[in-house]
Amino acid sequence: MITTYTQLKNEVADWSHRTDLTSKMDTYCQLAETFINNGYERNGVVIKGLRCLEMEKRSSQSFDATFFDLPTDYLEMKAIEVEYHGRRNPLRQVSPQILDTTYSTSTGSPRAYTIHAGQIEFRPGIEATSPYTGEIIYYYQVPTLTSNATNDILDNYPMVYLAGMMLAVNLYLHDDEQTEVWFNTLSSAIKSANKTTGRYILPKVEVC
Repeated sequence: MITTYTQLKNEVADWSHRTDLTSKMDTYCQLAETFINNGYERNGVVIKGLRCLEMEKRSSQSFDATFFDLPTDYLEMKAIEVEYHGRRNPLRQVSPQILDTTYSTSTGSPRAYTIHAGQIEFRPGIEATSPYTGEIIYYYQVPTLTSNATNDILDNYPMVYLAGMMLAVNLYLHDDEQTEVWFNTLSSAIKSANKTTGRYILPKVEVC
């Protein structure tokens, strides 16, 4: 079982049948984590990013402005809830265009939000003198193994990491056949892991 970054690097060297790639292992790992966080496209086929239960984070917040910076480890929003009128209220996520055309720019209890330029924008807006408490539920970036001995993804889905690093290795080696093999392996591993995703009943997302 692969449970540490050191073990993972040893497995990558073994599976690739190469002993001359040691100096590149951190690069392969960082590329694999890019695939894991953001997905990857090859020849028109897309691997979606990993969005499993272990990547979900709940963060309590005090919202004291109309614009609120996204967490530094943010990948994708699941829900925002804000407390007012004696209950916690889920906000509707909409596009920036819908926010501008549908929701008032005045201040008050927020009912909707959009995400752009690294920030959450609430409508109605929020005054600093009248902050709201609430919670952000989001997917966060995988903590990199280049500075951590292990993480939850390696502990629970070692094949995701192995396939991601082997994909990076074979892209580097220009081995198209093995690249295709590990592309498909990574796709299958991520699809399997994503089945663990927690389910929320979310407000309807509007698009332009």
